[in-house]
Amino acid sequence: MIENRKNTVKLSIAFMNSIPAGVWRGGEKWMVNAAAGLAGRGHTVICIGRNRAAWLEKAAARGVETLELPIHSDFDPFIISRLVRLFKKRHIDILCCNFEKDVRLGGIAGRIAKVKKIFVRKGLSLIYDKLRYRLSYKYIVDDIITPAVFIKKQFAVFPWLDQDRIHVIPNGVEIPDTALLETGKLRHVAGVKVSDPIVFGAGRIFSQKGFEYFIEALSLLHQQGICAHGAIAGGGEEKTIEELARRLGIASYVHLLGHREDVLELMYGADVFVLSSIDEGLPNVVLEAMSVGTTVVAADAGGTSEIITDRTDGFIVPVKNAQALAQRIALLVSDAALRKQIGAAGQKTVRERFSIPRMVERVEALFQSTAERRDWSAARD
Repeated sequence: MIENRKNTVKLSIAFMNSIPAGVWRGGEKWMVNAAAGLAGRGHTVICIGRNRAAWLEKAAARGVETLELPIHSDFDPFIISRLVRLFKKRHIDILCCNFEKDVRLGGIAGRIAKVKKIFVRKGLSLIYDKLRYRLSYKYIVDDIITPAVFIKKQFAVFPWLDQDRIHVIPNGVEIPDTALLETGKLRHVAGVKVSDPIVFGAGRIFSQKGFEYFIEALSLLHQQGICAHGAIAGGGEEKTIEELARRLGIASYVHLLGHREDVLELMYGADVFVLSSIDEGLPNVVLEAMSVGTTVVAADAGGTSEIITDRTDGFIVPVKNAQALAQRIALLVSDAALRKQIGAAGQKTVRERFSIPRMVERVEALFQSTAERRDWSAARD
């Protein structure tokens, strides 16, 4: 840890995420944005993950140093010893982990190497009342970063987890220049006429995301005579969605686009963006849709209501409620002025509260303040 001429503490920071090679989700986006942002503010940053990890490739593309390791088991003396040498050589001040595997590898190495502070970033409330968690959060992890108050409250059930050690830092997303986005791209990709309404969802297709409620809502719209199309960007269990759409008689109106790298542009071309999830942390896709000015109808999952003020900058509906989703979508596809008004308010919310620079500033302030506190052994006395 060094200080620059303005007495701002400059840190040596390591981010560790052992996500499998091909996976790119919200937690990985957060790490890349945080790492690149902190590096841009003058800190020394290295990202550590599995061989050929997508998030490491994206971090490297933004100028962040990366290290690939053959991470497999939860306890690997070879990996731990290699990390100990790295942390000592780099004089790492802060280690930020993603998974419990990262705690048991990087966290143990961090303790041996006397890293000043060890964080875990939890995008979901994935901590359990088991011995290995109690030991990890007593002897290895110092503090937790989470994006939503909702998640922090869920951790309150564990008496052994001090709430003062849990810090809420909302996610940040890039604010795109919408003048550079193509309005008609979604309709072109889905093969939908300009005159037809289209609603859009994005995310990995599996049970947590609740896309079946999206399709059921679309069916209800058709029963009302509103022949809207639905498009979903994301891979996973596509066959279950295709089968449901066929069973409901709307297969020709459901367009599964697979994994896409141009989701922001597709969002920009939608009349309405829908989040139908059953469980969420603080959903990036909602922030991204709002950032391009597309009106959002979102299930009240996780910290979604910490983003959206219902009927002001978006709409919130109950979880697992296709009827409520359909009602809000019907209102919006029939009222272009309302879509424009709510979309503009959502864009303003993201600019003011959920930008990447603001998120990075909060992470930086937390890392600097905790690195300046008394050392870990004293903190546990």
